[in-house]
Amino acid sequence: MVLLTRGKDKELLHRLRTLGIEAAEVALLEQVDLPGLKGLPERLFQADWLAVTSKEGAKRLLWAWESVGRPLLRVAAVGEGTGEVLRQGGLSPTFLPPRATAKDLAVAFPPAQKVLFVAGDLAGRDLEEGLRARGMEVERLEVYATQERELSPEEVALLEAAQVVAFFSPSGVRAYARWTKRRPKAACIGPSTAKEALALGFPVVEAEVPGLEGLFQAILQALS
Repeated sequence: MVLLTRGKDKELLHRLRTLGIEAAEVALLEQVDLPGLKGLPERLFQADWLAVTSKEGAKRLLWAWESVGRPLLRVAAVGEGTGEVLRQGGLSPTFLPPRATAKDLAVAFPPAQKVLFVAGDLAGRDLEEGLRARGMEVERLEVYATQERELSPEEVALLEAAQVVAFFSPSGVRAYARWTKRRPKAACIGPSTAKEALALGFPVVEAEVPGLEGLFQAILQALS
């Protein structure tokens, strides 16, 4: 059985089941708004570029954009999932890096004077450090926090039954490891997640290309 650990990936779940693969999902984490979210709408006008590296950040950016009348914005996003959230909300990303990592975004980022990074509390510093090294001013605005969920006995049983577990973030790996001592094969969406899984004792298959499609292929590889 393949276990998806984000709870927001119905399409990926459907693709696995279409292939006849038993699959389930349990959200290990949940997101809550931070006070910084209230200040996001006015800050949209204080930078010439915005950057977002997660679906949750994209959702909150869309809320702020809607609240100020959907102005023209230049937005750089990491990953096809993040970009799709923006597109579905009517705000197509202006720039996507060739690889879905914050480090690659920093390297390929278009010239900018000031970048507003719409972030979660657990977002790494690769983007900020990379942009500042290139001479850009960066403001990090944390608009949501990620915390572990309390799981039901039925959800814990799914963790115990998984043959392959799909991880989307280092914090998801840590949450799983605290609920069970089992270490099934871990299909990891990117390098930072794979690093955390290895450190906690999981046999790891890392997505060759960071992102959902790469993760799907990693899951199939782990199953084989």
